[in-house]
Amino acid sequence: MNGGSSSGSMLGSLGRAGGFAAMAVACWAASAGAQLRPLDPGDFDVLDHQSWRMETGAGVLGGQRASLAGTSGNLLEIGVTRIVWSLGRVALELSGTLLRVYEDEEVFTEPVGGARPSDGRRRIDAGDTRVSTLVRLSGPAASTPWYLRFGTRLPSTDNRVGLGRDQTDFFTTVAVRPEWGTWVVTGEFGLGINGTRDTGNEQIDPLLFAVTATRTMGNIRPLLEATGQHDPRSNRDRRGNENIGEVRLGFVAGADRGMSVLIVRGWTATSPDLGLLVRFRADF
Repeated sequence: MNGGSSSGSMLGSLGRAGGFAAMAVACWAASAGAQLRPLDPGDFDVLDHQSWRMETGAGVLGGQRASLAGTSGNLLEIGVTRIVWSLGRVALELSGTLLRVYEDEEVFTEPVGGARPSDGRRRIDAGDTRVSTLVRLSGPAASTPWYLRFGTRLPSTDNRVGLGRDQTDFFTTVAVRPEWGTWVVTGEFGLGINGTRDTGNEQIDPLLFAVTATRTMGNIRPLLEATGQHDPRSNRDRRGNENIGEVRLGFVAGADRGMSVLIVRGWTATSPDLGLLVRFRADF
């Protein structure tokens, strides 16, 4: 009887999350993806209890390439926001960047995909908009829990600005989260289905990956993240869908109310040389 009750509860949670996701997609698409930045690691610690999590902040990234525009410069991201509704075993996440402001500093090639050439003006556009669902796959007593994440990146950017592809992407990942004493390490791996601005090849399927490590040390916890994507089937980068990757090192402060500060360093040509991310968080 307990197993049937648990299955019914999970199906009900999935149904509610699916309905909410459908409404969210409809609302956000009406106002509408880029691949300027990689997919953030999954926020799996919101699961296992019913709550809301709201997070917002900003980022400054130097040496960031805008691939479609063919330029390298400085990127300011304002209103980097995440809203998560956790039902326990299932959570729905709505996230995105409200505004991007980009300053061209160097032209490295001609623009493609309808992007305007560098002319001294700032490039200002909306950022990514993503809707995703997180599910705990393993039981509550599992010593090493497993998770599933799937979702879509909506076409909320304008390819003519040159910061985004104005294409819809889909992604799904599986994550495992072992604990060693005070350390929690999350490994995430999956597949993306990305649209392109290349009429000769309108889709690529990159591998997605992320690793997160944090240590419990009271109200301040060190945090290390690595995230990115890689296209294993191509011997060359496709404009707007390059192999990207970055390492982030910093800390998380606070419990129900807190903030995180991360220094960013990219390891691919398309990723930023150096950056800073600051985000504020509240749980309800």
